[in-house]
Amino acid sequence: MPLRPLLTATALAATLALAGCDSAEERAEKHYQSALSLMQAGDEDRALVELRNVFDLDGFHQEARRLYADTLMKRGQLAEAYSQYLRLIEQYPDTPEVRLILAQIAFGQGNWSEVERHGREAQRLAPDLPGVAEIGVVLDYRAATMARDAEGRRTAAEAARAVLTGAPDSRLARRILIDWLATGDTPAAALPEIERALELDPRALDLHGMKLRLLAQGGDDQAVGAALRRMFELFPDNAEVRGALVAWHLSQRDIDGAEALLRRLAGEDTAAPEGHVAVIQLVQQARGHAAAEAELDRLIAANAGQPHADLYRALKAAIGFEAGERAAAVAEIEAVLAAAQPSDQTRRIKLMLARMLVAQGDRVGARARVEEVLAEDRTQVEALKMRAAWLIDEDRPGEAILDLRAALDQTPRDAEILTLMAQAHERDGAADLAGERLALAVEVSGAAAPESLRYARFLMRQGRPQAAEAVLADARRVNPGNVEVLAQLADLFVNAQDWARAQELVGALQALGTPEAERTARALQATLLIGQNRTEDGIAMLDEIASSGGDAAGAVAMAVQAQLRAGKPEAARAQLDEALAARPDDPRLLIVSAGLYALEGKPAETEAIFRDLLSREPGAETPARLLYSLLRGQGRDAEALAVVEAALAAAPKSMQLRWILAGEKERAGDIDAAIAVYDEMYAEDSSNLIVANNLASLIATHRGDTAGLERAHAIARRLRGSTVPAFQDTYGWIAYRRGDLDEALAHLEPAAQGLPEDALVQYHLGMTYLALKREAEARAQFERALELAGDSPLPQFETAREELAKLPPAPAEPAAPAP
Repeated sequence: MPLRPLLTATALAATLALAGCDSAEERAEKHYQSALSLMQAGDEDRALVELRNVFDLDGFHQEARRLYADTLMKRGQLAEAYSQYLRLIEQYPDTPEVRLILAQIAFGQGNWSEVERHGREAQRLAPDLPGVAEIGVVLDYRAATMARDAEGRRTAAEAARAVLTGAPDSRLARRILIDWLATGDTPAAALPEIERALELDPRALDLHGMKLRLLAQGGDDQAVGAALRRMFELFPDNAEVRGALVAWHLSQRDIDGAEALLRRLAGEDTAAPEGHVAVIQLVQQARGHAAAEAELDRLIAANAGQPHADLYRALKAAIGFEAGERAAAVAEIEAVLAAAQPSDQTRRIKLMLARMLVAQGDRVGARARVEEVLAEDRTQVEALKMRAAWLIDEDRPGEAILDLRAALDQTPRDAEILTLMAQAHERDGAADLAGERLALAVEVSGAAAPESLRYARFLMRQGRPQAAEAVLADARRVNPGNVEVLAQLADLFVNAQDWARAQELVGALQALGTPEAERTARALQATLLIGQNRTEDGIAMLDEIASSGGDAAGAVAMAVQAQLRAGKPEAARAQLDEALAARPDDPRLLIVSAGLYALEGKPAETEAIFRDLLSREPGAETPARLLYSLLRGQGRDAEALAVVEAALAAAPKSMQLRWILAGEKERAGDIDAAIAVYDEMYAEDSSNLIVANNLASLIATHRGDTAGLERAHAIARRLRGSTVPAFQDTYGWIAYRRGDLDEALAHLEPAAQGLPEDALVQYHLGMTYLALKREAEARAQFERALELAGDSPLPQFETAREELAKLPPAPAEPAAPAP
């Protein structure tokens, strides 16, 4: 059979069949029209299916894509709607209405680069399009804020007010006006604008939060309570809102109200335990252990035979542990675990047991329980955090970071994890990464006080007071009644001698009205007066503090210092003696008196006071330390050491006294004994930077084994990049010994400059120059080190002499020309 005629007939039939069919574009249009009809009939779900059919046939159908995006937007599917609008802009970039929508969505998400990109393009394409003007105002206000341009912010805010005159429903313009007013001199002026914004968007949680903060700043407790109750009605599942409402009841001393709210949230006795645990915690705090145990007994009975009962038994044991019944509590939890099948709950109970074992000093047992939990569930967040904290203490920050990353995968907005990661990075010498994690902890916590204070103190250690001020200012807005935040901010202003802003904080503290805030305000006021050379007024304020039952000894000490700065030692003595007449046995006043005797040139009287205080309390750290310094200054070294040893016999865990003892051992050449003392202190608190530095320095300087050097490096990594000369020397010398000469030089040169009289530091730099073959500089350093060392028996200086002898002589000075 011939093939060609058959193929021709088949092709002809196919052509005729196709001629009777619609094109893809025509079929796409039919689906679009069907979608429109379904939309008019109120059947959005089937309409969306039809629109997706359009895209299968014609991905560039502009009207269908816009309808699809608008419908998703209306249904609250914001992320998917945003992606559809983006697709439209990729295909049809000159569409100002879509640009405007994208800018508005990006504003709500805080995505400023996208607000800028789409908002400016909308302005270019259609400046008169409704809504474009307000986006322009938003962008101008943002730019002025970032540039700290107060006049620019004011101009943009006034433009926002003008927009609202013609378009009172403009959400964006009202947001700008709210921010302008809330950050101005009278923040309460923003409240009416917030109320108008909430009428348009009653579920805007951030606006409710801002309203709450402004009401709290104004001290209107009842209005705060009403606002919190409204937020709870709108957001009953929001843990922060629930917690804030409970805290408000407690601040009003309304224990019954707080308890009623928590019981309502907890539900039936057989419901999930979390709510009941919150009730138990409140009952224990407000009504005592016995009431909490009674609550637990009731829950244990109600859940008999169910796993929840095991948790309540464990919680009852924990209360007993806090009350001192430690052995019985541990035994009870062990019994609960022995009878239970592994589960999330038993792992939670094992971690409770681990914390008890840590409190008893049994870290090995605690570690075993944590490892059991992680063997069952390697992603258990609390177990990962506990193990990471131990790894940081053990100078294994890299392993800690791996655990913390695994934990962060489970709970990416956990401020505690981020704080631990910052500690791990800092221990590893990565200060920049530590700062990033602390900043993120502040962000995810909503500028909570602990996280903000921690980050601000980090910034101050980095020499960045302005950045610290910005962090604390944000924390103050969120926590207007937090005394510690206000006090830390005041310290910054006092150090900068910014008396006006510090004075404003005195008023803010006084407005809080709590005893703690009042004490802090008075102490700050006295500091300001004295700092501005208003000594008499400052002393009068300190007298008032002392006479009103405050920190009398501290106030008297400040007053004495103020009198001395004013050149009035007789007045200082008179004021101190008057205070001692009223409180003759006050140790702090006696220590101030001893210090004043020392300034008056009466060492015998000074010594007598210190010895008297030690006879009353042999382990008292402050008088022992000060007497030691006094005796050393008089050349009575043996007596000074005896004072420290006697005090340590009474208080063997004193950090400062052991630090002094380690220094004595080092000076006596007993390096192993000094290292042993520092080792013991480091095991108790490996976060102590000075102990870490001293231990690493002694190991690196006086031990030549590889294992010792690697341990010194593990301890000292946190010192990398430090500006403290002693820390630079420690890290630089370890880097030298590990063969990293560039790193060594970068640290040892500033160390030698910062400690010009320290022979060992000069020797370390000399050895580094020698290794780098910079012989002339090495010679100068060795000569300087030996000059400073004198007859020191340390072997390093013998090495310096040997190396110096090997070096070529210094070039002779050119002869002076003949006259």
